[in-house]
Amino acid sequence: MWVKLAFRLFFRELKRGELTIITAAIALAVLTVLTLSSVTDRIGQSIEQKSNTFIAADRKLGSAHPLPDEYKTKSKEYLLKTADQIFFDTMLFANDNLQLSSVKAVSKEYPLRGELIIKDDLTEQANDYAVKTGPTPGNIWLSESVLYALDIKIGDKVELGAMNLIAQKVLVEEPDAPFNIFSASRRVLINIEDVPATQVIQPGSRVYYAMLFAGDEDNIVSYYKWLKPKLSENQSWWGVKDKQSWLSGSVNRAEKFLLLAGLLGIMLAAVAIAVSAKRYCENQYDPVAMMKTLGGSRSNVRKIFVLHLSLVTIFAIAIGLLFGFALQLIAVDYLSQSMDQALPEASIRPWFIAIATGATCALMFSLKPLLDLFDIPPLRVLRRSLGDSIAVSKLHLLLSALTIFSLMLLFSGQWMISSILFLSSAALVGILYGISRLLFKAGRGIGLSPGSSWSLAIASLQKRASANSVQLVSFALAIKLLLFLLVLKNDIINDWQSQLPVDAPNAFLVNVTHEQLDPIENMLSAKGISTTGFYPTVRGRLNAVNDELLARDYSEQDNEKKDEEAKSGIGRELNLTWLTEVPSQNEITQGKWFDTGVTGEASVEEGLAERLELKIGDSIEILIGSERFNAKVTSFRKVNWSSLKPNFFIILSPDLLSSFPATYISALHVPKESKKSLNVLLKTYPTITMIDVDSFIKQIRSTISQVSIAIGFVLVIVMFCGGLVLISQVQASLQERMQEVVILRTLGAKGRLIKLATLYEFFLLGLIAGLVAAIFSDIALLLVQQHMFELAGKLHPMIWLVGPLIGAGFVSSLGYFMIAKTLKKNTSDLLRVLS
Repeated sequence: MWVKLAFRLFFRELKRGELTIITAAIALAVLTVLTLSSVTDRIGQSIEQKSNTFIAADRKLGSAHPLPDEYKTKSKEYLLKTADQIFFDTMLFANDNLQLSSVKAVSKEYPLRGELIIKDDLTEQANDYAVKTGPTPGNIWLSESVLYALDIKIGDKVELGAMNLIAQKVLVEEPDAPFNIFSASRRVLINIEDVPATQVIQPGSRVYYAMLFAGDEDNIVSYYKWLKPKLSENQSWWGVKDKQSWLSGSVNRAEKFLLLAGLLGIMLAAVAIAVSAKRYCENQYDPVAMMKTLGGSRSNVRKIFVLHLSLVTIFAIAIGLLFGFALQLIAVDYLSQSMDQALPEASIRPWFIAIATGATCALMFSLKPLLDLFDIPPLRVLRRSLGDSIAVSKLHLLLSALTIFSLMLLFSGQWMISSILFLSSAALVGILYGISRLLFKAGRGIGLSPGSSWSLAIASLQKRASANSVQLVSFALAIKLLLFLLVLKNDIINDWQSQLPVDAPNAFLVNVTHEQLDPIENMLSAKGISTTGFYPTVRGRLNAVNDELLARDYSEQDNEKKDEEAKSGIGRELNLTWLTEVPSQNEITQGKWFDTGVTGEASVEEGLAERLELKIGDSIEILIGSERFNAKVTSFRKVNWSSLKPNFFIILSPDLLSSFPATYISALHVPKESKKSLNVLLKTYPTITMIDVDSFIKQIRSTISQVSIAIGFVLVIVMFCGGLVLISQVQASLQERMQEVVILRTLGAKGRLIKLATLYEFFLLGLIAGLVAAIFSDIALLLVQQHMFELAGKLHPMIWLVGPLIGAGFVSSLGYFMIAKTLKKNTSDLLRVLS
């Protein structure tokens, strides 16, 4: 019997629109989570795949000794593609010329990600083009500088060890070329099958072995679980996000932002459901009281509304999934065109999260209001005020808060990010609710004229003090999250772009001698090529701190640890320099720069200082060749390693290094039209190495562009969610506002007075919400920038002005638009709707 009644009431309420709000809110939550999760998942995969081209694979396994065949054999069981690499330095001979070069021997599968860029000769007519595999056996690909140094052309023979190879192509770009301006040598590429015939690798040779892996992420993770116990201390497994580089930082930062945006979208959608579910149950107080008066039991009432909720939830989830799937297809199509590449398929995870979000929200946000609904007394039919005391429940607020936090944690899987956002929002809610109650209760003492629209607006705010406080909190929360995301997006992108300005260096000159400085500077100046200046460099080792020796970590011959009792050291030689002024990309954080006339001083990068536990005033010993000397640490520096300029761990005062033989390095900005002119420089000075990083910069800028587009799209979705939160709040008070319009018209109020009063009411709500939201948003930004995104935390006073203006304009416009139809209806139509 109750089932038949339940369905009759259900379809009746569907026709009347009673279930529209809660259905739309649940569908919105599902739509938002599915769209955001799918889009961010696919964008994240795309960014990672594109970034993986920087290592030519998804993961890389490096080793100081040959890797067992077992590793490759086992990888096939996990459906992984593999490629082999061997790195070593050796001399090349051709036409009575010799050149020390860095050789990379690769298998035919290389590269697994990205492409090799080559050209057929050194003539100006030769164009670059991409290939998917390296040289075949018997051939060698050489960079331009090696061809110039050996004074050969394409087709000539090159002697590498005991083997003669044919110079087949000009090597322009490798996807995994090392971006290390000090250690990069002249690059050549050969086939790994030719290595035994060269007889270059002998016992004691310094050789680095690598194996590349590409495949499904889950398979890679599973494979690594098998591999990890077998790895020795001098073997390393890593991906592009694991290395401390400009690129890894950018990729990780982009993924954090997309995750953050998804969390904010979930929070906004959850707020919309909580408001709608509570309002729906409040609208059923009178029908429940009537049912109980006519003999309906509490059990039947509970079954009827639980069934209603179940049907609404199922229907809303289905609608949300349908529209979410359609929206994410549209979004992906747009992003694919904007990024000029197809996005990978999303996993099934976003669907599970979306369904779980819809069901959880429907249950948890409706649980307490439903329990209150079941307890409505039958006497409410006669005394309409009965039951109003349970309209605001602390338990309901607690359940809602816990539900939102649980959903955020489910979506992100990260306690810190979820906690920062949740606690900052909770603080905003608590403080703003208290402030709003005080403001609205004080409204009656302002004393404006009775016929004023402002008086009517303030009276309306005061009358609905409790409801308006909840509305104000919702408005402020939505505005705060939107401001937070918008400003953070701009700060991140501005930070990226500031590190890669249009005139950023795109090439480096290395191994310049002191005698070559003046003629090279004159030649560059004549070609209109700007430099960052020439830095002298000397190779040396940090040998001791306060006369305590530092460990060298490993022997170069047998890979056994040395100096077990010594303090942990660097494990390699450093590039040292001497300067009289602080480099522009460095900032003194402790101590002071070198004093004029004072000798024997050193400035140390703060990260190295922390690792070695250095203090200002400590003495460090430097070993260069067989010579040793001491320097006093007088300052620590914060170094911007992301700048495309030469940077140093240790800078010494000029008196310490100026007597040592040094080579010079400089960063250049070479315009596209001047690229060819550098060939003259390389031909004139064949001992100089030029490292072209233009392709690296292009890849970085391409990644930034894609991330910017993705972030912008996600921001639009979150803003849409914020707007729907505001709509749900206005809809929750729509019936009460209709009643007020009827009363005011009955008392003779003019339509213009009512319209302006309504507009002013929303204007005040938006103004207060925007001001408080801006302040809390800026505080949260300060914390998140420093602790999550490694940005220089700063306040944004501008949003303290923009926030109130946006809040007032957005809330008043949207609120007035939502009730415009109500204001246009005549009194009889409104009475018919309310009946």
